[in-house]
Amino acid sequence: MSLFILQNQDYLIEDKLIDKLKNAFTIICDEEKLSECSINLKILNDGQMKDLNNKFRNKDSSTNVLSFTNEDISKEMTGNIGDIAINYEYVQRESKEYNKSFDSHMIHMLIHGIYHILGFDHENAETADIMENKEIILLEKLNINNPYK
Repeated sequence: MSLFILQNQDYLIEDKLIDKLKNAFTIICDEEKLSECSINLKILNDGQMKDLNNKFRNKDSSTNVLSFTNEDISKEMTGNIGDIAINYEYVQRESKEYNKSFDSHMIHMLIHGIYHILGFDHENAETADIMENKEIILLEKLNINNPYK
């Protein structure tokens, strides 16, 4: 199991947070019984995320996290299940707005993104409840408060 993190030079995250993200990835893999898998995580800024959101979702705005499931034939050989983009600036703003720690919110965005890759969504109340409950349980294991309260 591997989490590969690529960073934007202008928005580098601390080694301590990198360790926490990798730990969260390990725990979610254990929880969801995933073995020999990897995910690529890219830390972006607002402009880069806006471009991605526009290109892949036709939304001319930035967002906090985007997930891309690997549907390529290489998935079986490489074990790479997808890519996640997290917007450093957006998460920083949300952390202040909702009075959350930056690290905890980044970890939540990673977990949220992974659950999207695993096929969960929040398109309606029923599927949102399922996804949010999975996130809450995992975050509790990491001593992070329920972000949906």
